[in-house]
Amino acid sequence: MRLKGTRLGDIEVDDEKIITFPYGLLGFEDMRRYVLLSPNPTVPFRWLQSIENPGLAFVVINPLVFHPKYNMKIPAAQLSVIESGSPEEIAVLVIVTIPEDPAGMTANLAGPLIINTDKRLGVQAVLGDETYSTEHPVLKEFQSMGNRPFKPVKDRLDHLATPF
Repeated sequence: MRLKGTRLGDIEVDDEKIITFPYGLLGFEDMRRYVLLSPNPTVPFRWLQSIENPGLAFVVINPLVFHPKYNMKIPAAQLSVIESGSPEEIAVLVIVTIPEDPAGMTANLAGPLIINTDKRLGVQAVLGDETYSTEHPVLKEFQSMGNRPFKPVKDRLDHLATPF
């Protein structure tokens, strides 16, 4: 399938790499089909591009890249949406907001995207506690780790990512 993205240009997408979010994402409930785009395997940031709306794309990252102790309890009801019974089937991403000054970049750790990589089903979890914020400072966390270079975390999503 040929995706005519407004931000990233035209990209050839394998139908077998489309991830379906049966309930959409918060604020975008009608947009249910996405593809994960990876500009470069050495860069930890990816794009989650809507198939239905070429103008809708989110910057996403595996939270373990900048927050190695990130650990959340996924509600059972949300796991049932993605038909997952095993942690080995799951990958986690968080949506990143990058303002005009990238130093203020934040990640939504309170609303992670949980993806069953085998079935290509996803859900945006809503964590019920106040452990994590919707605006967690990415670069501040990075600096607290000693400013080591971002290292991509090998995850179960690598086989679903489409290079562009």
